[in-house]
Amino acid sequence: MKLNEEYEVTIIDEDNIGNGIAKIDNFVIFIKNTLIGEILKIKLTKINKNYAIGEVLSFIKKSDKRINPICPYYNLCGGCNFLHTTYFNERDIKKRYLERLFNRKINYLKTKNELNYRNKIVLHVNNGILGLYNDKTHDICRIDSCYLIDSKINEFISYLKTIDLTNVKDIMIRCINDEIMININTLKDDKSFENINCDSLYINNKFIKGKEYLIDEINNYKFSVYPESFYQVNKEGMTNIYNKALEYIFNNKTLLDLYCGTGTIGIWLNNKFENITGVEINDKAIKNANINKELNNLNNIEFICSDAKNIKGNFDTIVVDPPRIGLSKDVINYLNESNSKQIIYISCNPNTLKRDINLLTNYELKDISCCDMFPRTKHCESITVLERR
Repeated sequence: MKLNEEYEVTIIDEDNIGNGIAKIDNFVIFIKNTLIGEILKIKLTKINKNYAIGEVLSFIKKSDKRINPICPYYNLCGGCNFLHTTYFNERDIKKRYLERLFNRKINYLKTKNELNYRNKIVLHVNNGILGLYNDKTHDICRIDSCYLIDSKINEFISYLKTIDLTNVKDIMIRCINDEIMININTLKDDKSFENINCDSLYINNKFIKGKEYLIDEINNYKFSVYPESFYQVNKEGMTNIYNKALEYIFNNKTLLDLYCGTGTIGIWLNNKFENITGVEINDKAIKNANINKELNNLNNIEFICSDAKNIKGNFDTIVVDPPRIGLSKDVINYLNESNSKQIIYISCNPNTLKRDINLLTNYELKDISCCDMFPRTKHCESITVLERR
């Protein structure tokens, strides 16, 4: 095989990030935005030791599951991975990947909204041009709207395009219950942005006007949302994941919520436990969590600002929702040595989830569900329950 040479290939498999897989002389080739059964002409753009990357030159046979991407920026932005196929097929691809990875059947928590589900976006600015970074080159892809975000955020993007953004680095936009919060990071002080019309305005992380935080209400619980709050971008997906956690829990007294963020899951589960301890290393998140505790008039939850590895004590149930890198060795050791009856592990990275489950040798995986928290992208949220052997 040689770079830039043309080959005819058949897609024999798919991965979970939108690539079709072919083989040339038994050597694996990944080809972006292609589907099982398709026959195409490609050229090789990269050859590594164990695999190569191909680029489509033309299609000889297309899959009946292929559709035309609705987004004009699909091949420029890189934020989406599955707009070239139906949503039902995307879910099947992700489900098959997880079932191969874990070698077991996976429950799929379906979401209805494949578009306009995101309540947050961060837009970057370069020389006054507003857009998203290309996922490979980090060049700015200028956009007028995004199909994944709340329609009211798209309206606000149109409004931003009427403003001089020369001195801006990036803009975070949230929409909670039709209220818009923005945080503008600037290259230098510019008081002109203080006149921007929104419900909550921050400039360089400093509160300027409107509401200091927005309030979301789900399942009769209230959650405060600041610019820096970790808050799930998909309300329907969050509801599905948290309700599945409720199903997994049997009657227990004490809960440890590691990586608790702003306390949303501990609050959601509070009726199942006498006492809950939430732990988070980010002090701003803990401040946010305590506001949420007050908003919901709860007295059975305590939030602690600490590194997860420093936690001691025994709890009946432990919930972990770590970042994409998964659990640290210290936390793995703590969990293995704990006497907890069950661990509920929420993950946005199935590969680190699989690694950590293999390291939790004192626990047995009892069930796993996945939720398409991020439709049309390569990401997928999982929730598992493990019980002590």
